[in-house]
Amino acid sequence: MWVREIGLPIGRIKFACNANTTLPDFFSGADYTPRPAVATLANAMDVGAPSNFERLRWTLPHEDELRAALQAHSVDDDTIRATIVQHASEGDAWFCPHTATAMRLLDLEPVDGEPWVVVATAHPAKFETVLQPLLGYAPPIPPALNAMLLRPAAAEPLAASEAALREWLLRSSPTVPLRREKTSAA
Repeated sequence: MWVREIGLPIGRIKFACNANTTLPDFFSGADYTPRPAVATLANAMDVGAPSNFERLRWTLPHEDELRAALQAHSVDDDTIRATIVQHASEGDAWFCPHTATAMRLLDLEPVDGEPWVVVATAHPAKFETVLQPLLGYAPPIPPALNAMLLRPAAAEPLAASEAALREWLLRSSPTVPLRREKTSAA
């Protein structure tokens, strides 16, 4: 949105949302009403009080301008599933549940002849438990993701304090000697 404001020719901007309808309701004319999140397949989007909304309001403080500049649409879990299956069976691509919400919006309103972008946030292989039952197989894991998944996981309890974080960083970081360069006065 900011890039469009400085002149890049960006057309419509649509927010694809899951069953959490706070933004779709607002952009359809209702008051902004945060609410408890609803659990969905697109779990990273399970937000009932979107924190980025305040940034949008700061950028376009008049509600009529904000509503004119952006759109938001909701996609339920059954539609997310159907979109994943449709695109995989057509050989287009595999989509994670989050990307499937955006693809559904594009499917509903094709942009013939216009350039378009769907912003995907996760590789579908990370959602094997969703895609495997729908497709009958899991999408292949790319080598870089596989290497990351094979790394051992580690966690260490840490008190919620600046002192505890500082102590952990000092203990965990390699020691790098500081070099002071001599300066000569001319």
